[in-house]
Amino acid sequence: MTLVRELVRVAPHAGAHRPALRCAVSVGVASLEQLAVGRLDLLGAAAFGAFTAIYGRDLTVPGRTAVQALTGVGLTLSVAVGLLAAHLPGAPWVELAVLVALAGVATLVGGIVDWKPGGPLFFVFAAGAFAGAPVQPGGTVLEILATTAGAAAFSVLIGSVGAVFPTHVRARRPVAVRTAREVLRSGIVGDVVLACALTAPVAVLLGVEHLYWALIGAVVPVTAVGGTQRLARGLHRIAGTLLGLAVAAPLLAAGLPGWAIVVVAVVLQVGAELFVLRNYALALVFVTPLALVVGATMHPAATGELLTDRILATVVGVLVSLAVLALRRRERRWSP
Repeated sequence: MTLVRELVRVAPHAGAHRPALRCAVSVGVASLEQLAVGRLDLLGAAAFGAFTAIYGRDLTVPGRTAVQALTGVGLTLSVAVGLLAAHLPGAPWVELAVLVALAGVATLVGGIVDWKPGGPLFFVFAAGAFAGAPVQPGGTVLEILATTAGAAAFSVLIGSVGAVFPTHVRARRPVAVRTAREVLRSGIVGDVVLACALTAPVAVLLGVEHLYWALIGAVVPVTAVGGTQRLARGLHRIAGTLLGLAVAAPLLAAGLPGWAIVVVAVVLQVGAELFVLRNYALALVFVTPLALVVGATMHPAATGELLTDRILATVVGVLVSLAVLALRRRERRWSP
C-alpha cells in the first residue's frame, strides 16, 4: 500500500504560489519580448533560459541567487552544447553520446550544490531540443544563445527581488553541500549515465523521433530518492504524460496565434510549479502540453506524430530506467 499512497498523495501547498509567481514573471516577460519583436522561433530559447526561475525554490537570497546564476549558466551552456552537437557527424549516435555525457556532468554539478529540482532533466531538455534539430546558421546560433542567456539573467534578477524586503531571511544552509568525490561515491552519476546510455539504443531501435525525450524519461526515476519513490516517479511520468497529451492535443490542433501561445505557456508553467512538489503526475498535466506547444514554435510537426512520439519516448525511457535501477539494486545487495 505504500506505493499506492505515494501515487495518489498530494502534498501540502507549502507556499508553492511564490515560486510559481516568479516563474510566471520570468517566462511571461521572456516570451512577450519574442512576441513583440516577431521572433516566435526564439520562444523555445527564451523558455529554456527562463527555466532558471524553477531552481532554488527552497532557498532565500543570496543562496537562491547563487544557485540560479549557476543553473542559468548551465542552461545556456546546454543550449550551446546542443547547437554544437547538431553540427557533428554520425547522427544520431554522436548526438546521443553528447547528451549522455551532459546528463552525467549536470548530475554531478547538481549533486555538489544540491539544486532543486535535482538531476539533469532541464539541461538534457535544453541541449536535446537543439541537438536533434536542423543545423542553424551562425547568426541564428548567436541569437539563440543571447536569448537564452538574457532570459536566464532576468530570471536570476526576479529570484533576487526578495532581498529588498525587510523580512528577508538569509539562507541558512550553504549552497555547496558535498564534494565531487562524495557525489560520485553515492552512485547517482553512474546510475544516470547507465540509464541514459542503455535507453539511447532502445529508443533508436524502436524508431523514437525525439530521442532526447527518451533520455528525459530515463533520468526521472533515477533522480528520485528511495525505491518506492523511484517506482512512483516513473509511473507518475507515464500517467502524467498521458493526461498531459489529452490537454496538448486540442492546443496543438487549434493553431494558436502568437499571443495565445504566450498566455498558454505562462498558465501551464504556473500550473506545473504549483504541483511539481505536490504530485508529479499532476504537474505533468501542465508540463507535457507546455513542452509540446512551445516546441512546436521551434520545429512544427504533425500533431498525431508528436503525441505518439511523446508517449513512446516516455515509456521507453521510464521502463529502461526502472530495469537499470532494479539490476543495480540487486548488484549492490549482493556485493561484498
